[in-house]
Amino acid sequence: MIFAFQNNSHILRILLVLVCASAGIAVTGVNAFAQKGPQGISLPPRIVFGSSRNNGNHDIFTMDLDGSNQTRLTTSLAYDDQPKWSPDSSKIAFMSGRDGNLEIYTMNADGSSQTRITNNFAADGFPAWSPNGTKIAFVRGDLDNPSTFEIYVMDANGSNQVRLTTDSVIDGVPSWSPDGTKIVFMSGGSSVFDPNAFEIYRIDADGNNRTRLTNNTVVDGQPSYSPDGTKIVFGSGNALSPNGIEIYVMNADGSNRIQLTNNVETDGFPAWSFDGANIVFASGSVADETTVELFVMNANGTNPAKLTTNSNLDWFPDWQRIPTPPSQIQFNAASYTPAEDHSSAAITVTRTGNTTGMASVNYATSDTAGESNCNVLGSAASSRCDYQITVGTLNFAPGETSKTIDVFLVDDSYDETNEAFTMTLSNVRGSGAGLGLPSTTTVTITDNDASTTANPIGNPNFFVRQHYIDFLNREPDVTGLAFWVNQITSCGSDAQCVEIRRINVSAAFFLSIEFQETGYLVYRFYKAGHATIGMPVPVRYAEFIADTQQIGQGVVIGQPGAGQRLESNKQAFALDFVLRLRFIQDHPISDTPAAFVDELYLNAGVTPSAAERTAAINEFGGAPNTVDTRARARVLRRVADNPTLNQQELNKAFVLMEYFGYLRRNPFDPPEPTLNYDGYNFWLNKLNQFNGNFVNAEMVKAFIVSDEYRHRFGP
Repeated sequence: MIFAFQNNSHILRILLVLVCASAGIAVTGVNAFAQKGPQGISLPPRIVFGSSRNNGNHDIFTMDLDGSNQTRLTTSLAYDDQPKWSPDSSKIAFMSGRDGNLEIYTMNADGSSQTRITNNFAADGFPAWSPNGTKIAFVRGDLDNPSTFEIYVMDANGSNQVRLTTDSVIDGVPSWSPDGTKIVFMSGGSSVFDPNAFEIYRIDADGNNRTRLTNNTVVDGQPSYSPDGTKIVFGSGNALSPNGIEIYVMNADGSNRIQLTNNVETDGFPAWSFDGANIVFASGSVADETTVELFVMNANGTNPAKLTTNSNLDWFPDWQRIPTPPSQIQFNAASYTPAEDHSSAAITVTRTGNTTGMASVNYATSDTAGESNCNVLGSAASSRCDYQITVGTLNFAPGETSKTIDVFLVDDSYDETNEAFTMTLSNVRGSGAGLGLPSTTTVTITDNDASTTANPIGNPNFFVRQHYIDFLNREPDVTGLAFWVNQITSCGSDAQCVEIRRINVSAAFFLSIEFQETGYLVYRFYKAGHATIGMPVPVRYAEFIADTQQIGQGVVIGQPGAGQRLESNKQAFALDFVLRLRFIQDHPISDTPAAFVDELYLNAGVTPSAAERTAAINEFGGAPNTVDTRARARVLRRVADNPTLNQQELNKAFVLMEYFGYLRRNPFDPPEPTLNYDGYNFWLNKLNQFNGNFVNAEMVKAFIVSDEYRHRFGP
């Protein structure tokens, strides 16, 4: 945050850290009523923010939740910044230097009636309204002596100013608890030259009971209570390291610290949406403040979306305190009837109502076919036989109203009745967003066979396409399909050549870079993440297919941008994995970094080198525990990417993928004769016996000519 003054260029231009000293962004001189539209229709809330887009002069603007309709509210040639909405959204408090000194002002929501409410020789800034709108907390101090900055409170008209903190360090950026009984703020060193000394504290509304909430070797600041009072969002990082600040959230008592952003840019100034579903924040380069723009994300850090795009600084956002008009996410139809010979069923999900904000929703397919073999006729479609299990999350950007989910279909050769499965939406996230109707849709696959004909798996095009779906969870790209089909068809009528080529083509999908960096990486995450007592494999089919689709979404190795997309997916998946309840239960955040690292390597069956172990422990930056979620994710990925783990699990994963890919089931599932791992162990022993040579072990051959595999597609 900043306190700059155009006539005091020798003054350090910050009151506290996280913009200049910590975020590295320099300031180049300082110069509950609901909104109603036509017919009384509720309008969506707006975001107020500060910007230097007026030829470098700082002014206050508002915009819609999707970044549109940006409106300038102040036109003073002086410095106007740090805006905050009043609880009833009728006013905005802000800091301005227009009268020769930095003071607190208020104005109406449309920018009218700009009124100074403080008037003294000190600098005043960072106004924060009390929940009932009767009080404003703020910061006051001497720019020549930053250690004098303290927290004050006054009536909303500027009267009855009372000092709440009295110490020899810098206090700043107050935020009220929703019940009005507490104020959280940042406090630290007596000089801005000691930026990493800042921590987050809490006091009662009268200044008593000062309590420290964070205790780190890095800076913690810019705290703000969530609307329900259970969480505090804040900025944190090494203030002396460029781009070292990220956004975190913790419980209101300071526990359970979770990192939300992980960028090469500096992230700061987080503010909650009215309902706590989203967080708006600023992000940009330390080296160039004109790159600082405003973004919005889900409250768990997912699905960030950019709101502003210009060549000037945008920061200090605040979300208007009115409910977001509702939006609904639903299927656009209660049923779909794709033909079996279509490659996929295109399922459309729509968003209606207010779509200015962002939203997300989970989706998943299901059926009632149970353990039926694929040659058993019935009205229920089977994910083993008729369609691909499809699980994931749709993320709607601001203004986006429609998404399509493709469910891959199998064009078998059975003469059968029409078969149906369902897809269900759940877990809607986003300000004002909820489930609409229909939230479940029935997909009925219409049969295209007048009689049962020859099994299509012998067709090279069918065979190769099915491998793309079964192992890579995508339709083939044109070049790849042509290449692998040619590997088979170039044999002509040479049956022995065709057989060995089919085996090699099939194995190539497991050995491909794309699968090794998606499906096999998921396997290694589970191996490192969880002890598998009594199980020879670390992951089950339902877990594997959902996670592999997540990590491989949009990735086509060899296509432009594939590497960047894959890396982004890996980072997101690692973060999601360590936030799962099972992982947290297995590895409590109270674990020391050393214990956490040792547990993961023990699960992996790897003895790390001293350098590897130290590097993993150092991800936590000397912390006494493992509350840093991003560090936990990085360490887990370090272990999962360990070359020794990769090599020693390769044959085990190869055998497991025969079951997952060809048979779409666990090794112990019916129709496995012994309903255990005997079959898996047989093939693992045989593959090991031949040192991983799948041809000599006849493993791949056995699966692709098996009745169970072939009967997925025909007689």
